[in-house]
Amino acid sequence: MKQQLLSALINDRSKHPERLNATPERVFEVLENVLGTKGQKYAQTLKGFFDGIGNRDELTGDLAEKAAAFLVKSHLSQEELSAISQQLFFSEIATDEAIDLHEQYKIPVSTLEKDLVPVWGEGCWLMDTKGKKYLDMDSNYSATNLGMANREIAVGLYNQASQLISMKEDRVQIARTRFFKTIMPMMPNGLHYFYFQNSGGEAVDKSLKIAKAYTGSRHVIAFKGSFHGRTHGAVSVTWNEKYRKPFGLDHEDWVHFAEFNNIDSVRDLIEKTGSRIIILEMIQGEEAGNRAATQEFIDALFELAGEKGVLVIADEVQTGFGRTAVKSGDWFACMGYNVIPDIMAIGKSFGGGYPVTAVVTRKEISMAMTGGYDGSTFGGNPMAMTSAFIATRQMREKDVTGNVIARSKQFIQGLENLSESFPFLTDIRIRGLMIAFSLGSEENVHAVQESLKEEGVMASLSTGEYLRLLPPTIISREETAYFLDALGKSLAKIC
Repeated sequence: MKQQLLSALINDRSKHPERLNATPERVFEVLENVLGTKGQKYAQTLKGFFDGIGNRDELTGDLAEKAAAFLVKSHLSQEELSAISQQLFFSEIATDEAIDLHEQYKIPVSTLEKDLVPVWGEGCWLMDTKGKKYLDMDSNYSATNLGMANREIAVGLYNQASQLISMKEDRVQIARTRFFKTIMPMMPNGLHYFYFQNSGGEAVDKSLKIAKAYTGSRHVIAFKGSFHGRTHGAVSVTWNEKYRKPFGLDHEDWVHFAEFNNIDSVRDLIEKTGSRIIILEMIQGEEAGNRAATQEFIDALFELAGEKGVLVIADEVQTGFGRTAVKSGDWFACMGYNVIPDIMAIGKSFGGGYPVTAVVTRKEISMAMTGGYDGSTFGGNPMAMTSAFIATRQMREKDVTGNVIARSKQFIQGLENLSESFPFLTDIRIRGLMIAFSLGSEENVHAVQESLKEEGVMASLSTGEYLRLLPPTIISREETAYFLDALGKSLAKIC
């Protein structure tokens, strides 16, 4: 047990080059996490051992030796010593130091979430620096649909990094070849030409460039309530002005916003602007609270596009890879609507949590992009392709779309039952495992989110009065029941 503690305190770089040595501050924090008030007594003794170094300095070997020997001799149980070692191994840095350094050095492009600091994941569960476990209902905006850690992907990435870690986008490579051999059964008919990127915003940007090159049109119709990303082109076609205005993108003459689910609005803009490009999310997530397109609207939109020679881009970065399945094999939202777009932007979960995205289109559209029109140093690199290959294979083997359909029904029934007891829970919006419901006010949403954390659930996504959920697509029946029970307890607290 002493050796286990020493390994957690003093890092063996040959085995874990990703870690540092533990700090005194983290040792004291872990003792309190595991032992409660009793841990404070042990911390006081250790402070005497650590008197020669700063609270946030790394421990040296001799100090770690003294600390480990003291703890082993302190009549702690094997279970307690094991828990101390585990928490130190998951993070050798204290919670407050991690928060302080983020506040000191991170550009505040968004609100810093510091209510909990995750250090470990398994399936749908997370553990934070305090040793508390949470059911994850966010899956990093649908990027970790196969869970917060994945042994097969980890081994595959290690093997690939040991063999060939990087290669430019336009070089033939074996890792990408493996992906091509396995992905085609999941794709809509005809969408077989890929251009790989690193983020969803990049994929949207490149979709717009390809569409403009093919159509010769610079005008684009997007939709009110849309959200397409944070890059320059993606934010230009995002509806909320607060994202566009700081960068002078609030009056772009090439972007035109139509009313969602209103085909007359789209038709009028086509006639007025001559645009031959439409971009849409079939389920509007972040900005609209998971507002789904109606089947009638999608049918009319694609019929109109065909009549007018308009190219349709489907932003499936969040909705793809089974997230919105309504029947078996619905790997993308467009499949559930029985339509095939001209271009798709895909991303999030198809890397199993590793950053990889892509533009996918038909051959004739892809041919509009000739040498020099674009490029990417890291797009489709061997690491990304290895992760995407393993992740998409797992999705099929785990029958992700079948699980999404089953769990979606369970969520619908559970939320409808809760709405009978709590009338302020209204407007339940569910398509697959893209879930939202109104709690009447933003204040109610925040109160429920805080209460859910106390119940061991992390659900941090919201849009105004709507609480949004994007649970991992592998979530089980038992885990869904756990969430619904925790939600019921949390709703009861705000009545």
